[in-house]
Amino acid sequence: EMEKQLIMKALQKYHGNITEAAQELGLTRASLYRRLEKYNL
Repeated sequence: EMEKQLIMKALQKYHGNITEAAQELGLTRASLYRRLEKYNL
């Protein structure tokens, strides 16, 4: 649940930019996409 919140905040901060959000979260774009699927975002 906490991870989901962090992802949502990063996406809001970067206006949905996956590359920027993934970079802030320390993830690759592919792993961020997997997590978005996992949390149905």
